[in-house]
Amino acid sequence: MYKRLFLLYTLIVLSGCGMFGSKDNTEKPAPLVEFTTSLTLRMLWTAYAGSGSHDNYLKIAPAFHNGQLFTASPNGFVRVFDFTDGKLVWEQKIDIPISGGPGVGDSIVLVGSHKGDVVALSATDGVEQWRTQVSSEVLVAPRIKQKIVVVRTIDGKLFGLDSQTGTRLWVYEGSRVPLLTLRGTSTPVLTQKLIIAGFDDGKIVALELHTGKLLWKALIAVPSGRTELEQMVDIDADPFLVDNTIYITSYHGRTVAIDIAQGELLWEKKLASTAGLGVDSDYLYVSDTKSHIWAFDRHSGDDWWKQDKLQARRVTAPVSIGNYVVVGDMEGYLHWMRRDSGKFVTRYSMGSASIIVPPLVVNNVLVAYNSEGKIVALQPSL
Repeated sequence: MYKRLFLLYTLIVLSGCGMFGSKDNTEKPAPLVEFTTSLTLRMLWTAYAGSGSHDNYLKIAPAFHNGQLFTASPNGFVRVFDFTDGKLVWEQKIDIPISGGPGVGDSIVLVGSHKGDVVALSATDGVEQWRTQVSSEVLVAPRIKQKIVVVRTIDGKLFGLDSQTGTRLWVYEGSRVPLLTLRGTSTPVLTQKLIIAGFDDGKIVALELHTGKLLWKALIAVPSGRTELEQMVDIDADPFLVDNTIYITSYHGRTVAIDIAQGELLWEKKLASTAGLGVDSDYLYVSDTKSHIWAFDRHSGDDWWKQDKLQARRVTAPVSIGNYVVVGDMEGYLHWMRRDSGKFVTRYSMGSASIIVPPLVVNNVLVAYNSEGKIVALQPSL
């Protein structure tokens, strides 16, 4: 039953249609504002990962590892590119549609499917190493640490697998999945000893990496309101770990900073998000449910700035690069702002296809990926 409502809500959100008619009630995206461009971008290279993300609204994001960019597409292609020039290193076509991935580590690249398949390929040449089954759909990249593969499934479970064989080591069953949820899951964060993961009931947990044993649990959002829609408190945005602090945000809930050792709340903001957040040495950036971008002092939670000129443009989570913070949007634009003020400095168009995953930053290079599979590597001027 919950799967039907889950998919129904997805269709309502993405199409903007009323439940009982075809009238489009979606708020129109804010028009692009004029400003004086003060930043020059150098395009280093472009590549193609494969299509299909737009039709399925899948947040399949590229991954960087050992000088290479790993990509996956819903139509089953896994491709690897040299990060310096964007040239194809190898590609492999697997026999299942991909819904989550890629995750890279321990000499393998991992992808997941709608039917709960987890496939490991050699990171060197793409040859399949093993394949296993988990309980349900995999919508985020499997993570690897200390020879443990951690897989998050849409039915509220975490699986620990042996990275060399795919053998199941443990299973953690989170709280009951609410009847109505957003289509998506939060990607777990792994340390040398811990797993930090958010769930659809508004809770975040810390588990032992090798055993799956629960260490602590914290409530980020409490369901409220009269309807199931109002009571949705999904944690779909990826947590971020910096030093010993985990930052996380939720839908219809809060944005918080938590001490990773004890699970103690350090500070909180009444700010909801599904797109997610970004962090650097000074600030925490959040794209809220209106597509307003916020910057907070990451140590205290004090407000720093707010950029509200991108309202309803369905922006991605922000990423920080040098002196700038960047978001992508539904019309294929990358919006560059000053990290200390939120002032626009330049805008870059990747074409008409939407950008639904946050760009990837490696050193001083930003890699953006749109829903048609186009990849572009950009470098800001110093």
